[in-house]
This record gives sequence, structure tokens and C-alpha cells, in this order.
Amino acid sequence: MPQDTDDQLIAMAGMTQAVQLIQTLAYEGRVADSQALEASIGSLFAFDAPDTASIYGGITGVRFGMKRLTELLAGKSRAPHDLELTRYLVTLFAVTKAFRRDDEMAGKLFSRLEELKPAFDEHGADSGLMADLNNLYRGTLSHLPQKFVINGEKHHLEDMAISASVRALLLAGVRATILFDQVGGRRWRLLFMRGKYLARAEEMVRRL
Repeated sequence: MPQDTDDQLIAMAGMTQAVQLIQTLAYEGRVADSQALEASIGSLFAFDAPDTASIYGGITGVRFGMKRLTELLAGKSRAPHDLELTRYLVTLFAVTKAFRRDDEMAGKLFSRLEELKPAFDEHGADSGLMADLNNLYRGTLSHLPQKFVINGEKHHLEDMAISASVRALLLAGVRATILFDQVGGRRWRLLFMRGKYLARAEEMVRRL
């Protein structure tokens, strides 16, 4: 498979990782994989990465997402949580499309991420950074006509720390969706090349 397919799979794994982390936070109130969370949030600050994998600190940064993506591509389960994840991924495409049409919003978001990068470099994805990313989301993407509707347990979704993490991860999900487009990914290919994507994703998972 060509390198661009690997890059597209890494980006899709980044998308899947973000929404799976969100889903677990929303229903269980816990971080499903702390390394995955750190890598997803870190992708927001990878402005000059030499290659696609480096955006996540190496391909192991999307291990969690790649495993989940492989399960979704296999399509063996019609469980509600799997269908919900698929809906979240579709919403990511719609929100990202609207976001990319708004140059002013994109500029505002990028400038703020540049300001926050030193905090991430020093402290990682701590509660303070997640609160700042939460505010950034509320000041940008929340104003788009397309909305994310996150399901989960009410007491988790109303928890300020959890809701902040959810919004921070939505930013990471949009970052991954933009990356998918930048490396030549197209939604229609997911329909017509699903088998090829799945076979390659399974190979990549075996190496992780």
C-alpha cells in the first residue's frame, strides 16, 4: 500500500481515538487510555511535524485509535456504541468542513494554540490546559451551525473537568480530520476502499 494510505489511516486513527476517548469519558467518567489522550491533545501543538506519525509523537501515539478503527472498518458489530462512534466521525467531517470555510475562526484558533503551546510543552495535558482548550472550543467551533451532540451519563457530562476534556478532544478530532484531508483522504474512498484500508490497518496494528 502507498505511503499516503498509511498517512490517511494514521489520521483516521486520530479521529477515531478522539471520539472513543470522548465516548468513554461521557459514559464512564474516566480516561480510557492516558497515553492516547496525551498524544491526541499533543497533536494540536504539532505545528511543524516532519511526517504524519510525528504529529502524534510516533505511530504508537494512535495505537488506541488504530485498534478501534480496525474494529469499525471490519463492521462486525452493530452495537449501539459502535454506531454512535460512526455518527461522531460523520459529524467530525461536517463540522470540519464548516470550520475550514471560516478563515477568521481558523486564524483565531491557531493563534491561541500557539499561545498555549509552551504550557503543553511544560505540563502536558493537565487540567489547566484542558480548561483553556475548553474555552477555546467554546469561543470558536461552538459557534458553527453544525453541532456535536455527545451522549453519555448526565452526571459525567455535567462535570466541569470531564466536559472540558470532551471539548478539548473535539478540537483534536477536528485536527485529525483536517489532517486526513491534507494527506489525500476522501470520505468516498472509505466506502469503495474499505477492504484495502482494513487490511492495511490490521497490518499496522500487528506492528504496534
